[in-house]
Amino acid sequence: MSNINLTNRSTDKKPSGQFPHLFGQHFLDDFVQNFSSHFPFVRETPAKGDSKLDFVDPKVDITENKKAYTLTAELPGLDNDDITLDLSDGILTLSGQKNYENEADKDDNIHMMERSYGSFQRSFSLPVSVDQDAIKAEFKKGLLKVTLPKSVKAQELQRKIEISG
Repeated sequence: MSNINLTNRSTDKKPSGQFPHLFGQHFLDDFVQNFSSHFPFVRETPAKGDSKLDFVDPKVDITENKKAYTLTAELPGLDNDDITLDLSDGILTLSGQKNYENEADKDDNIHMMERSYGSFQRSFSLPVSVDQDAIKAEFKKGLLKVTLPKSVKAQELQRKIEISG
């Protein structure tokens, strides 16, 4: 037996997020999801209880400049072969699998397991300004960087509007 005191994070009631005492994390996640649905990238939300959600969603950053959008996803511990990036009907889907690698002997006791394993899937509706034929992806050091160039026409239509006062 071990004298190590462990707590289970899923049942630990410690507050998290920016508003820990006012709202639960799920409320904040839903608020951000609903609010962000008005932006160019709309996240497609799979049904609750989907077996592909055993793995925690990869964290994603989306940035924009005059020529392109860039989607960067954290995928630590994965290789190129573990990741799939699909494009269909203007929906970009990132999916993959992180397998558990058991290095412990049968007689070893596992005292803590915080890392996540299983499959994952995230989908994003692309803005119409993206040139879908020119999308490129690169995977290095656990980061997937997807470059989503804007079409020439979309770049030409960008302009600053003067505000009179």
